[in-house]
Amino acid sequence: MVTIHGMILEKHHCVGRVGGWLFGALLCTLVLPLGGCVERSVTLVSDPPGSLVYLNDVQQGATPCTVPFKWYGDYSVRLRKTQNIGTPLKPKYVYYFLRTHKNMPRPWFQWYGVDLFASILPIEFKDHQIWAFIVPKVPTLSTPELIKKANELKAELPPPKPASP
Repeated sequence: MVTIHGMILEKHHCVGRVGGWLFGALLCTLVLPLGGCVERSVTLVSDPPGSLVYLNDVQQGATPCTVPFKWYGDYSVRLRKTQNIGTPLKPKYVYYFLRTHKNMPRPWFQWYGVDLFASILPIEFKDHQIWAFIVPKVPTLSTPELIKKANELKAELPPPKPASP
C-alpha cells in the first residue's frame, strides 16, 4: 500500500493505470506518424495522340499524360488537336475535338467510414485510373455549305420581340 496526501492507494492500481496510459500514448506516438496515404492519379490517352487535355477547363498537357487528382465524381473533359497534313509551305489543317464528361469512381478504401481507417493504417493505397478517348475529326465545310448551315440555324431562332416605347 502507498499513502499519498493521506489517501491510501494500492500500488498495482496506480501503476496499472499510469502504465496503460503511457503505453497508449507511446503507441499513438509511434503509429500515427506511420499513417498511410492515398496516391490518386489518372492517365489520359487519346487517338490521335498528342491531343491537348482540359479537365474542368484547366489545361493538363498533351496525351498521353498522367494527372494527380484530389476528389472523386464528375469531371468535364475536353480534348482538341490541330494537325498539319500538308506541307510547311502549303499547310492543310485537320482539327479534332471532343467535349465529354467522365465519372471518377470511388474505390473501396475511399468509401465513407472506411477512409478514416485507410488514412490511419501504415499502408500506402494507390488509385490509378486510365481513361481512353477517341477524338473525332471536325468536318470541314466549304463556304456555301457553311452559309447554308448558318441560315438553317438562323431560321430556328424565335422572332425578335418588338422594341418597347
